[in-house]
Amino acid sequence: MKVNELDEGAIRDIGHAFGYYDYGGEQELAAFFPSQEATSLYIQGYVRGMLRGVFLHSTGPRNEGFIAYKLPGQKIGWRTVKLLAGGMLRSLGLSGVLRLARAMKRGGPSLRDRFDKERKPYLFVGLVCVREEFQGQGYLRRVMDLAFTEGDRLGVPVILDTDAKSKCEKYQHLGMELAGTRPFGEDGLLYDLIRYPASKATAE
Repeated sequence: MKVNELDEGAIRDIGHAFGYYDYGGEQELAAFFPSQEATSLYIQGYVRGMLRGVFLHSTGPRNEGFIAYKLPGQKIGWRTVKLLAGGMLRSLGLSGVLRLARAMKRGGPSLRDRFDKERKPYLFVGLVCVREEFQGQGYLRRVMDLAFTEGDRLGVPVILDTDAKSKCEKYQHLGMELAGTRPFGEDGLLYDLIRYPASKATAE
């Protein structure tokens, strides 16, 4: 279900689920933010940007889970970019944004970068969230199926990246493949994942 508007309580819930996620000792991108609350505020800004660009979808009327994805050829408007950039600057400050950008660059090109360079179409997932009160009830599969179904319809792969092995394993359990890893920071890894459309997977 496409989401055109969302109350502030739900936006805060999404931010909290990200900002206070238990990484179990792994180094995560959130470590670049000054606090868990700063991470939460950044994600809230990201959600507002996704709402503005109409990229956000939910599992249903109760909004148990959310996913933001961009279709092949779909453009991100400047107002959406402004919201995303503003949220990052407020959460990290300019020096923090530059530090994060340097760390990401040192990790090398992402799977998304490689697809763009080769002009290959894909569906890119930028955010996945199951609200904390609904976690452990199978909603992650329902959320991801929204993107997988669209990828199958268009005949394009679904790609995403994540910053924790525990998250990576959950996506693999749902049928995604690990396409590679990229280092960031001193000990962290980013995991690039892909799920090919059902028609191609069947043919192979």
